[in-house]
Amino acid sequence: MTAASPTPPAARLSDLDALLVSRIEEVTAAELSERRTQLGRISTESAALVDDLEAFLEGGKLLRPRFCFWGGVAALRREPTAEEVEALARLGAAIELVQAAALLHDDVIDHSPVRRGRPAQHVRAQRSHEAAGLSGSAEEFGVAVAIVLGDLALTWAEQIAAASPGPAARVAAARAEFEAMRTEVMSGQHLDILHQAGGFASAPDAEQAALSVIRWKTVPYTVLRPVRMGAALMGAEEPELEALSGWAIEVGTAFQLRDDLLSVVGDQDATGKPIGGDIVEGKRTVLLARAEAAADAEGQRLLSRVVGDAEADEAAVHAVHELMVATGAVASVAADVRARATRGRELLEAAEGLGELGRAGLEALAVRATDVDSLRA
Repeated sequence: MTAASPTPPAARLSDLDALLVSRIEEVTAAELSERRTQLGRISTESAALVDDLEAFLEGGKLLRPRFCFWGGVAALRREPTAEEVEALARLGAAIELVQAAALLHDDVIDHSPVRRGRPAQHVRAQRSHEAAGLSGSAEEFGVAVAIVLGDLALTWAEQIAAASPGPAARVAAARAEFEAMRTEVMSGQHLDILHQAGGFASAPDAEQAALSVIRWKTVPYTVLRPVRMGAALMGAEEPELEALSGWAIEVGTAFQLRDDLLSVVGDQDATGKPIGGDIVEGKRTVLLARAEAAADAEGQRLLSRVVGDAEADEAAVHAVHELMVATGAVASVAADVRARATRGRELLEAAEGLGELGRAGLEALAVRATDVDSLRA
């Protein structure tokens, strides 16, 4: 009888990923069930907020919890035990609720009507107000409900993270990363708002301001802190954490630059958000900064007229997209995404003290998060 062949690495990555997703879903369901019971003691209407949050979470890609998990596996330098998977899944559930809070508030700030192919929470609440014939402004009601739900998600994220199991020193290190993540993403959100208003005076130019927003709004809570959080919980020392940080900054920046491209050359069915949304919302992205810098006088007038105009029609938005392509802005941002992805891969390959299984999991996530070759860029 011949010995069984070892499980291929790709298959093992898939198996562990499926296990993680299953455990995150179970942890989240159990935690939200407890919150539903708690709120039910207040009122049936309060308990319904948990239903709203569960509906909002549907369709999430769990990218950030996956970065946390594979950062932990990389630090372990072996396969995680069932207890270690459980600890990382709990942190992942907490991270995903921070993500939910950020998106709920972001949609309000950006006046975004769609999230994950469905009406944004503030729009859903507004429609519920209208359908029930409630008094007052339906729009203001929708905004208020979305803000409250985001606050609840952030509160519950803290509670879940606070119950993370493991050795005290490692849990404390992971909690420090979690706390830094929340502070940094909120600070980054403020910089984004300030940049939109033209008040980011400390940045030398529009592109550097946009990159600073990415560095503090997107990078910390998408890649940097989740991967450090998981690694810290699994016992990583400072050299490993710093190596992961260098990699995470490149990958996180590339991720956001790619996300900016999706609004121009993405597939609306795949992204779940309307093409051209960044244009009508007036998002001050690196892509826009490069288009503005390269446009001629006529192009400058077009950008000035259309960007930030919530009433801009499809033809006007399409004209801006064509200008972004014609000026080379789309191609240059796509090239930056590829360059940062390559740099990240080189940093990960050179990092010492990381296990090969975790390294492979992180690289697979990075490829997924930074792919521009499937776009029309």
